[in-house]
Amino acid sequence: MIALSSNLNTYPDTELYSLLCEDDENCFRFIYDKYHNRIYGVAMRYLKSDIISEEVVQEVFMKLWIERKNIKSGTPLEAWLYTVAKNNTINRLKKIATEWKAINYLKVNQKNYDDSAEDKLKNSDCNRLLNEALKVLSVNQLKVYKLSREENLSYVQIAQELSISPLTVKTHMSRALAHLKLFFTGY
Repeated sequence: MIALSSNLNTYPDTELYSLLCEDDENCFRFIYDKYHNRIYGVAMRYLKSDIISEEVVQEVFMKLWIERKNIKSGTPLEAWLYTVAKNNTINRLKKIATEWKAINYLKVNQKNYDDSAEDKLKNSDCNRLLNEALKVLSVNQLKVYKLSREENLSYVQIAQELSISPLTVKTHMSRALAHLKLFFTGY
């Protein structure tokens, strides 16, 4: 294994790639430190969310480590990283768009049901369980959930009210719904 000098900036991508293929964790750390902010910037430009952009960065570098021996020799690392980041970002945007369409579809197609005595009893049990489930949410998730579900505000309206981006609202809502789903699958 090649001993790393104190200044890895002098190493060409091909030598860094060779070190990476030899499972050199110091080399991986150097590549991460070198490209982290650039990859984060690419994701942030389109996703407008710190959390989701950091997730993209983590997934890109996780894929680099997993695929390090499968990447074609001579492939510029920076180009490979940007391509993976771009594809990951596009996939996330598609997923967000699909979720928003589904949420809007459900809002438009909700039906109002007549509340019989049995329905009222079921609703009170559901409300009790829902209130228990809401206790596990973070403060931000709870705010977003209540503004969306109780005040019927759109993500854009919630974002304006809380002074955050609509994608951050979507992230909080997605996580809140995931927590609620997890809570209710136990019952």
